[in-house]
Amino acid sequence: MALSGEDRDEAISDCKESNSGIGDSSYEEDLATAEVAIAERRGAWVTVILVGAGGFDATCTSDASAPWFDRTMIGSIGESGATTGLEPRSLKATQLGTGQIDSNPISMASGKAGSDVVGLMYTTVTGEVVVATVAKGQFAFWLPGDELRNAFSTGAAVEVTYRDGTTETQNLTF
Repeated sequence: MALSGEDRDEAISDCKESNSGIGDSSYEEDLATAEVAIAERRGAWVTVILVGAGGFDATCTSDASAPWFDRTMIGSIGESGATTGLEPRSLKATQLGTGQIDSNPISMASGKAGSDVVGLMYTTVTGEVVVATVAKGQFAFWLPGDELRNAFSTGAAVEVTYRDGTTETQNLTF
């Protein structure tokens, strides 16, 4: 569910604050000028993806059900490459695998989506379909558990929908 109002503002602020000072503060300007590509909540988990010039992105995922004084975050920050170099039907993962917040594993996939990519779905080992969010040249999906624990090396099969309505299966990798 897309975040709005105060929840959205708080999640964005938390993401920027948690990344402040990383890399000897070399990302401060990027964080200050970044746009929000994705800000949503799925169950207890909230994910924010910020994007900026030169391929900058910052991804923050936190457990929103934790008390405010005990919230921890997993994510990434950096310049993973400009989206202009991405083929229109390509995906480039910047996060792919399993993280853990307060002993709760979460499987996460996010990254850049080519200009023709309008949808993406992942089917779990139990057959549940997880629909990714695709916005502003980014994609993200996450689910509880450690299902994607080996995806960093083996990849993850996803069904991609393109602007013309066609679909195909791609193996999402780094």
